[in-house]
Amino acid sequence: MKVFSASQIREWDKYTIEHEPIFSIDLMERAALACVKTILRITETNSSFIIFAGPGNNGGDGFAIARLLLEAGREARVFHLPSPTLSKDCMVNRYEFSAKGGKIIVIRNESDFPFLEKGQVIIDAIFGTGQSRSLEGIHANTTEHINNSGLPVISIDLPSGVFSDSSSAGQPHVNANHTLSFQTPKRCFFLPENANAFGTIEILDIGLSKEFYDGENALLNTLETNQIKSIIRPRNPYAHKGNFGEALLMAGNKGMMGASLLAASACLRTGVGKLFCLVPSRALDMYQLALPEAICIIDANPDILTRLPAKTENFSVIGAGPGLGKEIETRNMVRSLLRTSHHHLVLDADALNIIAEDHMIQSVPENTVITPHVGEFTRLFGPCENDSERIDLAIKKAIQHHIYIILKGRHSLIATPGGMGYINSTGNPGMAKGGSGDVLTGMLTGLLAQQYSITDACKLGVFLHGKAGDLARDKHSEHSMLASDIIAEIGPAFLKLS
Repeated sequence: MKVFSASQIREWDKYTIEHEPIFSIDLMERAALACVKTILRITETNSSFIIFAGPGNNGGDGFAIARLLLEAGREARVFHLPSPTLSKDCMVNRYEFSAKGGKIIVIRNESDFPFLEKGQVIIDAIFGTGQSRSLEGIHANTTEHINNSGLPVISIDLPSGVFSDSSSAGQPHVNANHTLSFQTPKRCFFLPENANAFGTIEILDIGLSKEFYDGENALLNTLETNQIKSIIRPRNPYAHKGNFGEALLMAGNKGMMGASLLAASACLRTGVGKLFCLVPSRALDMYQLALPEAICIIDANPDILTRLPAKTENFSVIGAGPGLGKEIETRNMVRSLLRTSHHHLVLDADALNIIAEDHMIQSVPENTVITPHVGEFTRLFGPCENDSERIDLAIKKAIQHHIYIILKGRHSLIATPGGMGYINSTGNPGMAKGGSGDVLTGMLTGLLAQQYSITDACKLGVFLHGKAGDLARDKHSEHSMLASDIIAEIGPAFLKLS
């Protein structure tokens, strides 16, 4: 699904009004009806409603919602924070609410704040996607009053004070229990610093123009189930292992062979035809007992990896980094890999740390997939003020170096050399454990070996990784699930998507 900016959403509204055609006040009514239907579903039947309405169209939504709640037989009062000028549709809906007998209290200072008590539900309709400046004065104080109430809060469009397209870190804003937004997700939904602002997010379809949606490009897109289903290729009944590629995994050292085993197991579970694993000589017996499906290539060093195997050109893809360590011989091996590789590469963990410490990002071959977490990303590309800036920087660096960057997190971002960003919609906090990233490295390596395009391999790998994590959570809980549980659910995740 496309993630439009605030300006694109305004253009979408305008296009719908001009081409459907429909009056703007009627489009607002359509949005209010969708909100009220949801509000009545998620609240108790004896709840009364306190609506905080601003001066613009978000306030107009609030007045329309209040009127519809009155018509549904519910108690609703509006506390209005006006400005010298109201939007036309806000004025119309304010009048219609008043004509229905609705009570309006104008908030001029804190003495006008309502007394809030149990049994009430707050509806926040002060500012929506049009908000572009920090709240101050009476508006900031109102958000504080709402947040301190302890009552359930439903925000319309966005929690007031949250910016649609940029970071709201450190800014006063409403912390909602539910956010009812319109038509498409907003960029701000995917920023970790906004985690407490939204509560449960529901995207309501209000019938904006499909023609505009189809014709308008978006910098960011979310990965959704139907899109991923279309990527997965069925297997030919007469296929053999040679049809699904040969992958090489370079991972692990003394004390970190678990990272290599996790990546290798995930690669195999994702469908690679043959997997070769470069292992220190002392780890050979353990490795073949733990994972007999892998073919081991032995490094002469007993504890670390020191050199590339012969004939690396035979491999479809090479994955490197999990548990690798940063000894001088290993650094030289990574340098040699970057210099001589003509394969698809997937680089993670210590491979990225070596590249960052030795200032080798310019040496990373084009079309390489790198999978940094925030710390590794910062070491590679420098610090960012906030997560919104980090998204922009990831896309910029993917274009600059012509690589694919998977910035791992709650909503992992895929940044492509073509300047597109894809935000994952699967996964959960239970995956925030050591080894989860190693699993993703193995999955991406396995998919690239099977000749998926790089973009499709990234999309499928990230989504499938999160989906398997969600299945592991459902079986074990977020607290107890392990990285190995994610691997165990790769098969069931494929079944759910196939």
